[in-house]
Amino acid sequence: MTIAPLRVIGLGPGDAALLTPQARAAIAASDCIVGYTLYVELVPEELRHDREVLATGMMAEMERCNAAIDAALTGRATCVVCSGDPGVYAMAGLVFELLDRRGLAHLAHAVEVVPGVPA
Repeated sequence: MTIAPLRVIGLGPGDAALLTPQARAAIAASDCIVGYTLYVELVPEELRHDREVLATGMMAEMERCNAAIDAALTGRATCVVCSGDPGVYAMAGLVFELLDRRGLAHLAHAVEVVPGVPA
């Protein structure tokens, strides 16, 4: 079983000027953007254009991370966006935890955590 690149990206505090160049490049390299609706809307429009977007409301973190894993398993380079830094706000940890729960921990090498400016 293979998996496309799966990136967990911190958007920072929400101002496009504070989106790091690394985060911008990681989003640009993705086919699919997954995130909480409000955070997806913080992704600059030029980066959302022509990309599949999977957005959910509050309290659906596990659903979003599983959807991102599923998208990557189908061969689409995928990013999970969150505010601030994904290590601080635990979205990165949840992606790794769900890979493990699903018996896919051996695919963790395909996950890249892209830090963001803490909000």
